[in-house]
Amino acid sequence: KAPELATLIAKIFSYGAPGRFPRVESLPGSMPMEKYDMETAKELLGSAREAASFSAEEYAELFADVMNCMLIDIVDLASSSLKEDDKITFEAINVVLDFMNHASVLFDETAMGAEITPVTYAGSLAKSKLEQMFSTYAVSGMMQMADNINNRIGLLRFVFNINEKKADGLLMRATTKSMMKMMKSEKGREEMQDMMKGMMGGADLEGMGDLMGLGDPYGGATPDIGELTQMLTAVKSMKDAGQIPPEELETLKTQFRNSFGSSIDDLVQQAKDERGALSDEEQKLLDLMKEILD
Repeated sequence: KAPELATLIAKIFSYGAPGRFPRVESLPGSMPMEKYDMETAKELLGSAREAASFSAEEYAELFADVMNCMLIDIVDLASSSLKEDDKITFEAINVVLDFMNHASVLFDETAMGAEITPVTYAGSLAKSKLEQMFSTYAVSGMMQMADNINNRIGLLRFVFNINEKKADGLLMRATTKSMMKMMKSEKGREEMQDMMKGMMGGADLEGMGDLMGLGDPYGGATPDIGELTQMLTAVKSMKDAGQIPPEELETLKTQFRNSFGSSIDDLVQQAKDERGALSDEEQKLLDLMKEILD
């Protein structure tokens, strides 16, 4: 019904995600604008709606149908980025969110007050795949301190039909996993070493250097959870002995929040709310970090 109007809606949608809809752009007829302009889009859609003799409700229903189809395409395309670096996945999902914002604003401007059931992903991707995309996007965005990240995470949760409690659990597990991965990596170990050196005022206290990796006791290998726990236990002993200046602890707290998007208290509370999400060793490591930062 009204293929010309549907085609126009799709083509105007495509401006919200340049390059992601080549099949839409190749549909019969030229693109309606050289460069996207809201006022021009409103005029074009208004004229096409009148030509099709569509009521506001019929237009809104067609709008939602086209949006739904294109959302499935762009989310499915973004899912292929999970095989790549997390930053690539982050950018791919950013395009999805840009598309949703573009379509939502366009609807508000052209629907003449008609209402629709909010459009969310209704494709064939498994729920687990959507949750993986959500977790990857959220943690990557928080670690990059991306602009407006909390609102965009909320929009993605809505688009993927993930309830708030489930999303909190996914974020907790993903953030903790990211923290563990960071601490185990060579780069993360170097950052931890730098923070520990700062706490000690640059001094390598007797018996503490090797425990904290300052002498590379792993011989270049990745430390396991037990070794990380040993390192943090040594740091806690320093704190208990008053060897870490309070200002250094405040700096570490800030670095932790900037890196993981949450305070250590938030992570510990989320771990308690999601019983069984962490192994005993992972929980012990998280508790140790909390004791150091308290």
